[in-house]
Amino acid sequence: MPRCARCELHLRLCLCAELVPLALATRVVVLSSAKETRQATNTGRLVPLALAGGEVRILERGAPPLPERAFAEPGRRTLLLFPGPGARELDHEPGDARPITLIVPDGTWRTARRMVGREPALAALECVRLAPGPPSRYRLRSHPDEHCLATFEAVARALGRLEGPPTEARLERVFALFVERTLFSRGRLGGRLPEGIARAGRAGTAHG
Repeated sequence: MPRCARCELHLRLCLCAELVPLALATRVVVLSSAKETRQATNTGRLVPLALAGGEVRILERGAPPLPERAFAEPGRRTLLLFPGPGARELDHEPGDARPITLIVPDGTWRTARRMVGREPALAALECVRLAPGPPSRYRLRSHPDEHCLATFEAVARALGRLEGPPTEARLERVFALFVERTLFSRGRLGGRLPEGIARAGRAGTAHG
């Protein structure tokens, strides 16, 4: 079945009408592997579609380590969203008005740990973690810990803290629609149509 070249969902389930990029002070850079971004269940690839200035950087297998200052940007603070030892809870830093660049490892927890461990440029960054919150609504992959979040879900909650609840709510809606439409494409909604999908015709627009 043909897929949208932009959101990569089946044309009838296209999510592009919801993917109007938000212009925010916070910049999000997702670090992923080519293998992970090819997964139909991957949510990190939605970041540059939903956020103006959002980016996915592919870390090629066997490539040399990233340069020490790979993520340094003049006038910005760079934080690594990863709950490693010593990570502090993400919040605004009193007295520091610089906008934030948030680096987000993408993949399983094991993959993320390996990525942070083998990249000195990441290990040198200040680690932050999310405040405790409700269980994940990600139903496309299983994980023994219900509090582990999908990449886009984690980004939504982080930006809710940094940019405000309306931003989080908008991104959470995109996430929920992505999950529901992906489940539908796999026949896991029992024939129930996802929100915004007509019984006949196509939703959204194909992008070449």
